[in-house]
Formats: sequence, C-alpha cells, structure tokens
Amino acid sequence: MTEALLKLFNISSTGGARVTGSELVLTSGVGDIWLLLLAVALAGAAIMLYRREDGVTRWKRWTMAGLRIALFVLLLLLIARPVIRFTLEGDIRKAILVIIDASASMSIPDPRTETPDQQRVQIAKGAIDPTAGLDQKTPATQPAGDPSRIDLVRMGLSNPKLDLLNRLKKDYDIRAVSFGEQLYDIPIEADQSLVKAMEQIKAERGTTAMGDAVRTAISKSRGQPLAGLFVITDGASNAGSNPIAAAELAAREGVPVYAWGVGITHPKDIAVASIFSRDVAFIDDEIPVVARVRTSGLSGQSIKVIAKLNDKIVGDKTIKITGDGEELVTIPVTPDKAGNFNLSISVDPLAAEAVKDNNSQSQQVRVIDGKIKVLYVEQQPRWDFKYLQAMLLRDRRIDPKFVLIEADKSLSQVKDSPYLEKLPEEKKDLIEKFDLVILGDIDPTLLSKQQMETLEEFVSKFGGAVAMLAGKRYSPQKFANTPLEKMLPVEWEAATPGTHGNDKLDKPITFELTPAGKNSDMLKLADEEQDSVREWAKLPSIYWTARVTRAKPAAEVLLVDSDPSKATRFGKMPIIATQQYGVGTTLYIGTDNLWRWRKNAGDTHYTRLWGQIIQKLALPHLLGESKRTQLAADKKSYFVGDRVTVYARLYTDRFDPITDARVRGTLKREDGQSTSIDLRQMPGQPGMYRAEITAPGAGNYKMSIDTDPGVSLDLPVTEPKLEFADTAMNETLLRSIANTSRGAFFREEDLYKLPDSINSQADKIRSNVDVEIWSSPIFFLLMLVIAGAEWVLRKTAYLK
Repeated sequence: MTEALLKLFNISSTGGARVTGSELVLTSGVGDIWLLLLAVALAGAAIMLYRREDGVTRWKRWTMAGLRIALFVLLLLLIARPVIRFTLEGDIRKAILVIIDASASMSIPDPRTETPDQQRVQIAKGAIDPTAGLDQKTPATQPAGDPSRIDLVRMGLSNPKLDLLNRLKKDYDIRAVSFGEQLYDIPIEADQSLVKAMEQIKAERGTTAMGDAVRTAISKSRGQPLAGLFVITDGASNAGSNPIAAAELAAREGVPVYAWGVGITHPKDIAVASIFSRDVAFIDDEIPVVARVRTSGLSGQSIKVIAKLNDKIVGDKTIKITGDGEELVTIPVTPDKAGNFNLSISVDPLAAEAVKDNNSQSQQVRVIDGKIKVLYVEQQPRWDFKYLQAMLLRDRRIDPKFVLIEADKSLSQVKDSPYLEKLPEEKKDLIEKFDLVILGDIDPTLLSKQQMETLEEFVSKFGGAVAMLAGKRYSPQKFANTPLEKMLPVEWEAATPGTHGNDKLDKPITFELTPAGKNSDMLKLADEEQDSVREWAKLPSIYWTARVTRAKPAAEVLLVDSDPSKATRFGKMPIIATQQYGVGTTLYIGTDNLWRWRKNAGDTHYTRLWGQIIQKLALPHLLGESKRTQLAADKKSYFVGDRVTVYARLYTDRFDPITDARVRGTLKREDGQSTSIDLRQMPGQPGMYRAEITAPGAGNYKMSIDTDPGVSLDLPVTEPKLEFADTAMNETLLRSIANTSRGAFFREEDLYKLPDSINSQADKIRSNVDVEIWSSPIFFLLMLVIAGAEWVLRKTAYLK
C-alpha cells in the first residue's frame, strides 16, 4: 500500500530501499486544538444549514451536509499543510575485498580419503547441491579426485550453483587480491570476468603472512567503505604479524573477516621440522642429533628416522606414532673421518602423504682430527682443581697440561707427565702449544711481567682463550692493575678485608641464568632450552662467590647472583661472564664451587658444562679461525630473501685494529658468480665492521674481505620449506580470526550462506521522504469533486 502511495505521488525508493514506517505530520504550525475546534464549528454550521431545508428529502440533506463538512475539512487541511512522512531503509553500497592465498601450500593436492572431504570437492565442482550439506549421494560418474587447494578455489568461485560472486555483486563492489609474503593485485584485462582473472593465480609464494595481508588490506582501503574481507586460505600462517592481532584491528575498524578454509584438517603427513646438532665434532666423537618430527593422520604406524653424513647412513631410529603432534627424536652419530659434511635427518615418504618435500632437514657439520690443548694453572690443589683435572684427563678430545705452583717441582720431570714447571713465557711456546689457558686462584706476584704480556697477546692478537676460575685468596681482586685486568669481562674494587667474597660459607647462594645464559651453548644442560632451564633450577647451591661490581660494557653476562643485597647500581652481580678481547675470548667464573654441582648427578652436568665451555673457548684457535681477519654472521643458514647481517673483525699485519671507514668484501657463489659488498665501521668498536644484505638465490656462498681473501665465511642459502612444515588446514586459527573480527568461518558445505551472512552484518541507512498532500493535484481534484457533487445535489433539490 505504501509503495503504491509513493508511486502515486511520483516518489521512487531507489537502491533497494524499503519503507519501514510512515506518519502524518501537520507542518503549518497552527495548533491542533484550534484546528479541531474550528472543524467542529464548521461541521455544526453545515448540519444546522441543511436541517432548515424542509422541502428536501432526508437522505439528500444528510448527504449534502456530509459533502459540505468534507469540503470544510479539506479547506482546513490547506491551512494545516499535512504531510505524510515515509521512513525508508536501505543498504550502503560497499565493497567486498576477496583475498586469495597464493602461497605454495595452496598447491598441495590433498589426498581425500574421508567421505566428508570428498563431498566438499563435489560441492565445489557443482556435482551436488551446495545447500544440502554433506549427506548426499554422489553421482557415480562424478569421482571426487584430489584437486590442489587452489584448483578447488577456482572450482568453487566458478560454480554456477553457488554463484557466489554474482550474488555478492548485486549488493557490493568486488575487488580481488592475492597474498603470500605481501598483497598482490590481480590484474583484470578488458572484457575479462573476475572469475577468469582469479584463475590466473599461481600458488607459488614462499611464505604466508596472513596477519600482514589483513592489516595491509584494511590500511589500503581506509576512506573506502568495506563490507568485509573474504579471505580464502588454508590458514598456514608462518610469517609476518600475528593474525589474531590483525583480526582485532579489523574488528576495531568495523571490517569483519569471512574466512573460507580450504584443505583438510587431518592430512596424512610426516615432516622433519628442524634438527639440532653441533657445528663442529671430533672423529669418533659421538654427537647427539635431535630432530623434531611432526606427524598427522598416521596414528599407530611406525616410521624409521634416518641420519646421514653426505650420502652415508650413520644412524637410524624407529618410532611408533601415537597421535598427531610433534616428537623429539635423538639419534647418536659418530663420524669416522675428518672433513665438512652435510648432516641430514630424513624419513622415507609414505604413499598416502599429502606432501613429500618436507621429509628431511640438513645442516653443515665440520669433523676435525685433533685435540684441544688446555693449560690449567693453579696455586694449590683445591676441590675444583681435583675434579676438573680428572675430567680433562679422561676426555680423549683434550690434551691437558697443568701447572701447580706449590707442588713439588719433580712432578714435571716424570716421563710423559701432564705437569709443567711454570707458565710459558715465550709467545711461541704458548701460542703453538695451547688453545685455552685456565687460571685458577693464583698469586699474580708469582707471574712475571713477560708471562702476563704473553697471555695478553695470546688472546688479543693470536685468538687464544683465557678463563679465570675465581678463588678466595687471589682471583680476581689481586689482579688489579695487571694486563689480565684489562682482559677479564668484569670490574671490581681493590681487595680489602671482608670484601673479597662471601665470608660465611654456611649460607647458600642463589643464582639464575640471564637471557643470554639460557641461549648460550656453553651453559646448556639439555638439548632443549626449557629442559636446560629446569636442570639449572635443580642444581645444588653454591656457598661462595667473588665480589665484583659489574660486567664491562662489551661483556655478555650468563649467570648472576640473584641475591638483591649483593646487587649494585649496575644490576645483579655477575657470576659467569664472557667477552671478546682482540681476536680471542676471555671467560670469568666467579666461584670455586662448581664441584658441588656433581652432587646427586655425578659427572653428568659437571662434565657436560666444562666440555661445552672448553670447546666454545678453544675451538676457534684450534680450527685456525682466530686470525687477523674474523668473519661471522647472525645465523648459520638463510632462506632466500632473508636479511643477512655479516660482521668482520679486522686487524693489520701487526694486529692493530683497521680504522678505515669502510672495507670492500666479496660474496661468491659456488658457480663462480660474485658480488661486491661494502662493510661499514661500527661506531666505538675499533676494527669491527658490519654489512646487511638480502639473501640471494639458493646456493652455497662464501663471504671474504678483499684485504685478506684467504679467510672466508660460508653462507648457505636455501629455498624456504615453511609452507610444507604443517600441511593441515588450520581451522582453529581461521575460526578465531573470523570470530575475533565479528565475521564468520565457512567450509564448502556452508559456503552458500556467505552473501546472507555479509548482508546481515551490513550497515543500514535510513532516510525520510515527505509527501505534501495539501499541495498535490490529487488534493485539489478531490476538493473539486466534493464541491461539484454538493452543487449537483443542490440543483436536483431545487436549492440555490
């Protein structure tokens, strides 16, 4: 009725607007009560007028009176100026941004062995009714097959039974983009449909940055009304910002995310996610190789995990899969010859696996044939000396020598004795015969100036290492104003009575790892960081620490005394700290109670801890890496496109720091292609240089400095396998994104509901349309009809 009335008065409701209400409004401003009183008075006058006409039949009198009253009412309405106000409601014309995942995981052809997953393919293909759910019979002539995820998307978008894009185009403008590590426009050529343009998408991007895609889409669409984001993906977000945080941003911006989850939630798959092993190993030295093996959909089956050095199998382990998830597999590997090897962990692919390219991981391992040469100098055979000496003598990887200052000098005269008479004074004797010197609690006055200077040059110029194991009598306080004070990574006040350490040895001292300590290879008591932290928490207490004020600015603190009363204005007191000194390294251990950590665990933790410390400090000198040119990178290996940071510590032939503002380097690939790189000096660090580059194409690269091309740094670059690390469709994440952004999650069986879901969330716009009755031609025509009817009746009644 209201729609017809709008047409009658020549008013159209465009844009799909609907009439949701109407009301009569008097716009003249004359009070309603006055109009009512006037209407009653005029009506009474009309009735009195026709009651006096006795010669007229009764029905004519009342009819003419009614017509006169009607005419009076219309005249009063002219004064009141009535308007019918209609309320119209319609949708704002907005845009839908279709965002299609173009990462490599969308190329996976999921093996669909379960009936629901097969039915979803049939829905996408249009072989069965998209609105009737998964409990339908499939035509025998329509096998489901195993299309790739991106092919399934193409089927669904071009399916005339779903007709998604056309249904959306009725109410929204549609734009489309694809994404991997960033957003990419989908070019649409002239006379090309959107579906056709989307069919050109190739699933080959190396990573999926879903959070970044949502953020960028919202940012680029600001100022343009969006009804929502239609994200088509398998949910394998493995790069960029947090997708849930991006969904929260979408909710704040009023842009709901409607997610179509593509793929299967429990594919049959085995993936070797990562491996952990030492970078350097000794011949016949058993090294534990730990692999993270992730499985899905293979519960109850047994698989063999294989370790290889190059192409030679060096170990294996069979595990039984108990359910979906990740398992740590440790395989001991014992290399039997020296060289550089590719250490790989792999699992033979199964026929039912969705992806077979993620079944292995590898890293480079250097196997050496040699021994670490350690010199341990002590004044007296205290507890730590006894236990550490026994550990060094047992370790076949170490060739130890000892100087026990207060021991009988004849000890060094015995044939094949591990004892030396004194600390060497000649550089050649120290540099060529030792990689690491451990200084215990010794009186510095018993060392000559020549011995002190030789130790300093051993570290600073020739890449050796010095570790100080503090003691209650001399170390480190008595070494103030000596060359060793400059080398050590801590500072202390001059030794005075009662300040050298914790005088009461009956009070346990609490200690804690710093973040750097938790990550340090020297202090790991287990292969996994969280397990190592737990083992540290179980260690017995110590009862003495040397009192120092702080670590030096360039030092790295690994372990601290957690007692607040010992903290200074610089923070908690360091117990273990290390620093680079020249081309070598120094380590400070501020307690002589490490032997206490043997309690309950025997040599397990004590031996592991000292073994790692000795290898970390001594291997650079043993391997010949601590020369006047030292190169390092922020990671062991890189993926294509990663940011690579290269550091160089450069000295002249006389081992003075190079001071040039920049130096030239060369990055050479194994096929001979090379690129020049500029390294810039790091402010405040003489001889230190840095360069940042982007990891180029996959291959093995060597970085060298033009002033010393004989020293090089290996930089392996590989194609990322992040897309195949977890092949399951991440329904949990996609539902969370949809719910957080106030959108909805869909699979193929309920995809037909998408347009209605968006419409139910769309903003409405209301407007009022006024129809001026009093000035319309219909109103005046009605007045003429009423007045004319009364005139005709009066004439037929022979009235004037």
